[in-house]
Amino acid sequence: MIRVLASVLAIALLMLESQAPAHAQAVLTDSPSEPAVWGPTAGALTALIPLGVGGVLLANDRRPALQHAGIYVVTAGFALAPWVSHLSIRRWQRAVVFGLVSLALSAGTVTAMAITDPFDPEVGNRRRLAFGTLFTTAFFSSAVGIVDGYLVGPPARGTP
Repeated sequence: MIRVLASVLAIALLMLESQAPAHAQAVLTDSPSEPAVWGPTAGALTALIPLGVGGVLLANDRRPALQHAGIYVVTAGFALAPWVSHLSIRRWQRAVVFGLVSLALSAGTVTAMAITDPFDPEVGNRRRLAFGTLFTTAFFSSAVGIVDGYLVGPPARGTP
């Protein structure tokens, strides 16, 4: 799992470096205090730090309550990351769109976990399918919201 996440992060960083928008580069050279990169980076950290903390909790096989707490922590990070990424660069509408999608998928993940415990060894894989699909989709939805924050950058100066 960590190798997959590291690979996804490396690919995303290479894509961002090679396709950085011209206006974001101009903002960075004009004023390094602008949140062109710092806002989406804060969004990325909002997703990655809870992912690490939640992963530690999920690794505890003997205590299902800790595994559930790990899912709560991870999905909270997934739900908040697009909001942080877009609000910090003053992209209000994008924050609502990407944030609500990620929030809905994270809430669906928690709901699926409440309906069928994915950590119960007696539960078959077919009954875990909804949880796994929603969890994976929440991750990618959050990642798309963060990457979008890097690609669009802050609005041009003088625009509302």
